[in-house]
Amino acid sequence: MTQRQRKALGIVLTLVTLVLWTALGLWIYDLWLVGAPSLVLLGFFVIFGLGWVVPAMAVIRWMLKPD
Repeated sequence: MTQRQRKALGIVLTLVTLVLWTALGLWIYDLWLVGAPSLVLLGFFVIFGLGWVVPAMAVIRWMLKPD
């Protein structure tokens, strides 16, 4: 697979992953955190909001591998 193909696939994978990650976060919020104290919500959204970075770094590293 060429680098160009990996980049195209990586962009699609990243976008799909972000949509699914967002849906999961909203589902968790709606199921367990509605009405939670503000500090709990802040902690959840900070941690969950940064949680997608680790998988995205792996995809970006894969996309940038030389041919």
